[in-house]
Amino acid sequence: MTKRSNETEAYILGALERLLKKKAFAEISITELAKTAGVSRMTFYRYYQNPTEILTHEMSRIMTELTTKVDFDAMIPHEGLVYIMRFLKANGDFIKVLVAANEQDMLRDSIAKTLVQLSHHKGQLQDLNSREIAYYARYHSTGLTSVIVDWITKAGPETPEELATFLERIGEGAET
Repeated sequence: MTKRSNETEAYILGALERLLKKKAFAEISITELAKTAGVSRMTFYRYYQNPTEILTHEMSRIMTELTTKVDFDAMIPHEGLVYIMRFLKANGDFIKVLVAANEQDMLRDSIAKTLVQLSHHKGQLQDLNSREIAYYARYHSTGLTSVIVDWITKAGPETPEELATFLERIGEGAET
């Protein structure tokens, strides 16, 4: 993708973020979004079919960046969790946009997909079939999403390191 494409996408996402401070996601029109972004409707449609696609595209970009930057095979589990918490905090503005758009499920679904991808790293999951792993991921992603959304939107005082340590501690208690 070109620099100009990235800039246009950033303008549109920024416009959506600004509009969400004024009105509900469902009330935002394409015309209003394009005008706020400083692009034509035709340009908007060149990138997206609707406002939800803006969120889907950005969520996909963020999760791809996360999963390609982390080598979970080589990383100590705690380091990986700390990295994920730092990464999510760095992308906190987008998480706030998802919450404002009432699209936390998009974050939860992305976390669940990532957990499924990473499930082969957990020894106790080796005996689970694919359906059971999906349940495992859904169960854990729901709680994790809730914690992350609360931490980001309420500006939790915990550092990424402290939150990662807490998540490990409660995860160990649940697995014994």
